[in-house]
Amino acid sequence: MRGIKLAAAALAVWGAVGLAPARAQLGATGPAPESADIKRAQTDTTSGKEVDPWEKFNRRMFKGYLFLDDNILVPAARGYRAVTFKKERKGIANFLANVKLPNVLFNDLLQGNLKRGGQTTARFLINTTIGLFGFADPAAKLGIPPHTEDFGQTLAVWGVPSGPFLFLPLFGPTTIRDGFGLGVDYAADPLTWLRSDPASYARYSRFGMTIVSTREPLIEPLDQIRTNSLDYYASLRSFYLQARKREIANGVTSYEDLPDIGDYEEMDEIQ
Repeated sequence: MRGIKLAAAALAVWGAVGLAPARAQLGATGPAPESADIKRAQTDTTSGKEVDPWEKFNRRMFKGYLFLDDNILVPAARGYRAVTFKKERKGIANFLANVKLPNVLFNDLLQGNLKRGGQTTARFLINTTIGLFGFADPAAKLGIPPHTEDFGQTLAVWGVPSGPFLFLPLFGPTTIRDGFGLGVDYAADPLTWLRSDPASYARYSRFGMTIVSTREPLIEPLDQIRTNSLDYYASLRSFYLQARKREIANGVTSYEDLPDIGDYEEMDEIQ
């Protein structure tokens, strides 16, 4: 039983981390993946140093990642799409984002960004109350936009270097710094430490929904990238490194130099 729980937690982390760079680019505009995008992935644009010294190992792990994605995650995402409506999926995505806001606030404060911390607090209070526990997003309509923060971003703000790029089957693309940050975020989650049947049900239900809710809108875009890119591994590496750079700079709405993977609303209309 414990092994099953550990596997479920690992899959949830994989879904959250592995798909984060692609989801971060929803709504991006720009050219389709080209050789220049792949070339950008080879070098850290800040230091000019090689960022993927373990590439041979990472590519072997990438094959395992694709196996899990093709045989577990994509079928689950397609099933989720088949039994839900667009508005329901939107509400679930809003709810899952709202649940993460205490951790976002934690990292806002660690970074000394009181303005963004105030926005996070306001969003959580408004969306949890009049937004029906976060299923609606009235805060956005009131001019309080969402943003993301995690401990990997906090470490970057503190000056901790990213370390080598790493690709693992259960975790997807990451770096040494972001992988450590993920562990801290997991430990900071109150549900991690609650030991009761209701808490366990809530924890694993949230994990499962996070996976399918994240993967579902990316079915067609990632299929297209996989078909059209010269090197799918290098494209995902590029997405991750560049998206993280923008998130760390609190510029997640600017993606001029990122490949286009479509707009969220447009992707829903594909169905």
